[in-house]
Amino acid sequence: MEILNIKISRFPEIIKGVKLYENEKLLIILSNPVDYMLDGIFFINKKYIKNIEKTKDLLSLVIFKHKINVDSFIGYKSFDTIYDTIKYHYNQSKLVELTLESSSYSIIGNIQHINEKSFFLNMLSVKAEYLQEEKFEYDKIRIVTVNSDYLNSLEYYLSISNN
Repeated sequence: MEILNIKISRFPEIIKGVKLYENEKLLIILSNPVDYMLDGIFFINKKYIKNIEKTKDLLSLVIFKHKINVDSFIGYKSFDTIYDTIKYHYNQSKLVELTLESSSYSIIGNIQHINEKSFFLNMLSVKAEYLQEEKFEYDKIRIVTVNSDYLNSLEYYLSISNN
């Protein structure tokens, strides 16, 4: 198990997480936003990674080894690119969060259509109201986030409301 500190191009803060899988184009981590909390799976486009450092925080390592079975995420090894990530979550009909050129905002929504170089997302407001459909290019995405507490909360609300 490896805990990583990741510097993304144009992001002022370091992203920390437990490494689940890595290949030439994609790094997949279980996000560690603060202390010993884990929240969301990040699919990071390696094209935008400036630096990766392994942490030597023994306390975090012991706690995360207790909390996480990294092998339970083995299915992610079939994801080679951001396109694969989007395609999989399109088929799952789950909310995704996109982070583009700035870490100060993200875009949340349901994937509507996928093409070879781009896809359409039905964007969702912070009040769980659908806004409009927008086109995004795979190549411009720095991070795709799934299964965070925020996304799961929005999905729950949508499931019980009449939206």
